[in-house]
Amino acid sequence: MNNIDKSLSKYQSSPKEALRDFGIDISKEAVEKYALEKFGRLPQSHSEMTSARDSKIIEEAKGFISNGRKN
Repeated sequence: MNNIDKSLSKYQSSPKEALRDFGIDISKEAVEKYALEKFGRLPQSHSEMTSARDSKIIEEAKGFISNGRKN
């Protein structure tokens, strides 16, 4: 099984690269700005930062989906 995983890994981009390809910025600064705008404060812990990042990804992905359905 490990041989299969190793051979596939060279064809798969990392999750950060995949999100970047879709135009979703998940840098610390972008997530902090999003959290400040949406939640009114900066994330205070790793779990809050992760939740803010995930919310940003979901919101922007929904935008892609709704734009795709209109066309």
